This record gives sequence, structure tokens and C-alpha cells, in this order.
Amino acid sequence: MTKLKGPLRDGVPLSSGVIVPRRVHDALYTLAYRKIERLGYGRRYKSRDMLEPNDYGRFQPCHVGYCIADWERTGRIPVRFLGCAYCSVRYYERI
Repeated sequence: MTKLKGPLRDGVPLSSGVIVPRRVHDALYTLAYRKIERLGYGRRYKSRDMLEPNDYGRFQPCHVGYCIADWERTGRIPVRFLGCAYCSVRYYERI
């Protein structure tokens, strides 16, 4: 069963099966990649730390989390997941 977190039409299916609106996905990617390039190494970050606070407030937190997790799993952003697959709070580090 696919979880729907956005409109099916013009949505981007993530590796988790969640579908997010394309406009949200594309905007988040640009903003997150820009911020990740400025993050320090050897520190733990939550998905919300990968956006500027004003940018994070523009999006639904679940969209941010699902997208960051997908991009990490598929190697699209330079971060690595820290922890187990069942952790309720996901932490990442810059690589």
C-alpha cells in the first residue's frame, strides 16, 4: 500500500512509497543541498537542521523528513544516516 502525502497527480514517488508534491520536492532539494554544503563535519543533524529556519517553516515537517531520508538512501545528498531503521528521531552526519 502506498502512503499518500500529497497529490498523486504531479507527485514524486519516494523510495519509501510516499508521494510528495513535485513543487515541494524540488524546492526542498534546492534549499537542503545549499544548506548541507555549509554544515560542519562530525556533528549530528536532524532533517530540520538541513534547512534554514524560515525555509523549514514553509513546509510540512513530514515532507521534509521523508525527502531527506529518501535523498540519503539514494545518495542524492552528502549525508549519512546515524542509527537504526526503527529510530523515531533520525539523525544524519555530513560526509
